[in-house]
Amino acid sequence: MQFILMLIATIAVGISSSAIVYQSFAQSSHSEADVTPVAAVIIMTKNSQGKDVFEPQNTTIKQGQEIMIANNLTKTQTFTNGKGVDDPLDGTIFSIDIKPTSFAEYLSSNISPGDYPFYSKNDPTMTGQLVVQPK
Repeated sequence: MQFILMLIATIAVGISSSAIVYQSFAQSSHSEADVTPVAAVIIMTKNSQGKDVFEPQNTTIKQGQEIMIANNLTKTQTFTNGKGVDDPLDGTIFSIDIKPTSFAEYLSSNISPGDYPFYSKNDPTMTGQLVVQPK
């Protein structure tokens, strides 16, 4: 776990020129995802123009792998599948609230290979793309 936290801090420093809050990310409860290695990290942060973004915006994993989503912003955000609230698939696969300076884990075993747009319900301009490849 310490390695993951150091990795998150290193990535955050490298992608954001804004001030970063360094705190230990804490998960509210344990789940089966806790024993699965993290294949990718997505950070909610500010870009060089000060805009809230997912970094990286495009993430590729294999089916069944776990991703960690860290919120380095000052407000609660969501990691929600879909292109927005008008998308008929909005939140049907995943929608996770993530408090500031916290993180969530998502185990991709419940979805088929394919492309999955995602966004934050609290800031619909924050968007990204999750590509899930076959095992």
